[in-house]
Amino acid sequence: MKINSNITVQNSYNKQMLKKEKVSFKGLTTPKVKSMFVFDLDGTLATANQKQLDYILKKAKETNSDIIYATGRTLKEFFHLQDKMSSANKVLPAPDYLIANNGQFLYQNIDGQLLEELNYQKLLTNKSKYNREYITGIMKKLSQTDKYRYTPEQLATLNNLSEIRNSDPLFYNSRITYYEWNPSKNMAEYFLAQDVDLAGLKNELNQILSKKGIKVKFRENHYTKPIMDACNESILLQSNSLRRHPDGSMTALFLCAADKADGIDYIRKKRGILNSEIIMAGNDDNDIPMAKFTKNGSKFICLADSSQRLIDYCVSISRNIFLSVENGANGIIEGLKYFIKY
Repeated sequence: MKINSNITVQNSYNKQMLKKEKVSFKGLTTPKVKSMFVFDLDGTLATANQKQLDYILKKAKETNSDIIYATGRTLKEFFHLQDKMSSANKVLPAPDYLIANNGQFLYQNIDGQLLEELNYQKLLTNKSKYNREYITGIMKKLSQTDKYRYTPEQLATLNNLSEIRNSDPLFYNSRITYYEWNPSKNMAEYFLAQDVDLAGLKNELNQILSKKGIKVKFRENHYTKPIMDACNESILLQSNSLRRHPDGSMTALFLCAADKADGIDYIRKKRGILNSEIIMAGNDDNDIPMAKFTKNGSKFICLADSSQRLIDYCVSISRNIFLSVENGANGIIEGLKYFIKY
């Protein structure tokens, strides 16, 4: 794949154009070299119409590229997305690999079936020494320290305190609460109150977990009020008024064994693909690990409507980054046309 030697970085999110960065690549010049396209789904490839999907599939074939989807969805949720797109007369190309749960699971397409890559799970276990039960125990202890526990006076401001306590007996009185959105043995999810020192909490956890040889990857998410209000009753109780931000949004902290970049690197090594022959695209905070992967020579398309944190990170490094003018699938195509020059 011949890679364009100029990277344009545009911060359309901030309505301003940043200067062009000239970067020297060592991209290979023949489509016979194996390559990888790695796409996020929600808000990105899943927005494509059939013409756009056909174009992307055509470019994958022309460049001898594996198609990989890197998503926060579970395998079941991925199939649901396929069905939803099919009902809209759109055929989502079958991936060669699916990186699911933000890197916690990896599936390979074998004879049309997505089968779990068990060696990947073994690698994560050996590499991170992740122990979900131990981590949950540590979070329970921390949640009941003075730093994170609410006073009786603060709890008394909740009209439905007894209901909250019945639903969440272990964390009801704390600024930290465990919840399950997409449960995984390699990931634990927590809501944090608006006044929690996030950096301090992560540092505290690292100090404790490192003594056990446990390596975790932190991922933050900020859920807007509409997202939170649409949750089930249990999560609504956990995201009560003491914990929510003034605008009704909610902060979540994920303690993970892996991220999307771990899945990409595993596939790359298994398939014998050079870092310089990888093009990725994403639009949200959970795609930051993919953007960071560009330090190895891979390319990343940051879509115009990406989260501010992702845009800020991409602008800060600029090298091997293309920030599109268009949103969604149009932005992906824009980036592919820019990077691929034969």
